[in-house]
Amino acid sequence: MMRQLSLTSLGSILLFSLLSVVNCSNSESTKGQYALTFWSANNPHEVEHAQELVKQWNQSHPNELVKYQPIPEGRSSEEVMLAAIVGNTTPDIYSNIWPGVVQKYVDAGVLARLDTFPDFDSLYTSRLPATLHNQFKSKDGGIYQMPWKGNPVVLQYNKGMFDEAGVQAPLNTYKQFFAAAKKITKDLDGDGYFDRWMMDVDINVEWWHRWFDFYPFYLAASGGKSLLGPDETVIFDSDAGLSSFSFFHKGFGEGYFPNAFFQGDVFLQQKVAVHLAGPYNIAHIERFKPKGFEYGFMPIPVPEGYSGKPYTYGDPKSIGIFRSGENPEIAWDFVKFYVSKHSDERLLEITNQMPLRKNLLADSVFADYFDNNPRYKFFARMIPNIVGVDNSIYVQEIFDIISQEFDAACIQGAKSPDEGIHDAAERCRYLIKREKI
Repeated sequence: MMRQLSLTSLGSILLFSLLSVVNCSNSESTKGQYALTFWSANNPHEVEHAQELVKQWNQSHPNELVKYQPIPEGRSSEEVMLAAIVGNTTPDIYSNIWPGVVQKYVDAGVLARLDTFPDFDSLYTSRLPATLHNQFKSKDGGIYQMPWKGNPVVLQYNKGMFDEAGVQAPLNTYKQFFAAAKKITKDLDGDGYFDRWMMDVDINVEWWHRWFDFYPFYLAASGGKSLLGPDETVIFDSDAGLSSFSFFHKGFGEGYFPNAFFQGDVFLQQKVAVHLAGPYNIAHIERFKPKGFEYGFMPIPVPEGYSGKPYTYGDPKSIGIFRSGENPEIAWDFVKFYVSKHSDERLLEITNQMPLRKNLLADSVFADYFDNNPRYKFFARMIPNIVGVDNSIYVQEIFDIISQEFDAACIQGAKSPDEGIHDAAERCRYLIKREKI
């Protein structure tokens, strides 16, 4: 187990400091009358959602009570869960698993295989769009996670800035995007430097930032292909990968994307016309937008000649049952309750995040929500066309390598896009080959 988990590259000091946090926070979780312990994400909206559902469950299941707590604080939830796994202090159920770590947990033998429950298949196929069925299978063909929610990453745009520049949304292709960028990017005060840009891109090199620039553009250009093919072969050094690197290389090279860090929300400050975001950002915009601010959403643009559906990264999260628990059947019943239509309705209403459920807009259960919140319909339509990440123990390290080459080729311009995508792929191939020896 430790050999596989070591791929997270955590230092032992961090690991054992997290262990002490998890041990303390979970010290009473198995005592008394509770049948299950349940952790959720620790952001306020998901805590509110979890508290409500656990209360409802406990009221109707007095002999199968659930003890709830948000996941303990740490640098990341993945690191906290790793500490809990090593210390054997995992909860029975956790609802915020990033699919990119599931294969590590599977190899470590800590997750229950959900498709061994008799009614799993019927729930899985009736709830999840058919286009997503295979995305959550592990290498052994089993399913160890219940796909729960997602946040499709798209482009939000400032309607006022588009109108002022004579730009019409949506911008479907790179050619249309850069034609608009040329009109919108300006030097407003005449000092020779741009102070209004087409789009902001986070120049932080930390690996997960590539979920909000390179990866959704790559998925859109590739027709929904992820980074790895069969047997963990690296396939992203393709026309789609090169097109995506070239897109950002040009954006930074022409000055359409600012190569700088900013304070505050540059989209609401109207310094940029376009920003990549998910449905969670609507509530933020509505709360802080200046008077008269109008905005809309559009899919990720694609290279000229692409014909196909509009794919993007879905930022999915799943629910897992840990094998350390003593009541797996009760845990499965709770998971089924947590992904029921009622629970998904409350997920929408409390968190404004999309349940990974088919026919969201056609289901009468969710009609009132979407009637009252029409902006979210755009994201609901995207659910069948979202893509997660590869079920590989190497996925975090792969994104780390891509991010380093993205920085060198696209942001800094120290190498060509072709060199950048090629070098990223070769480094990833070496990583996988080395670890398999």
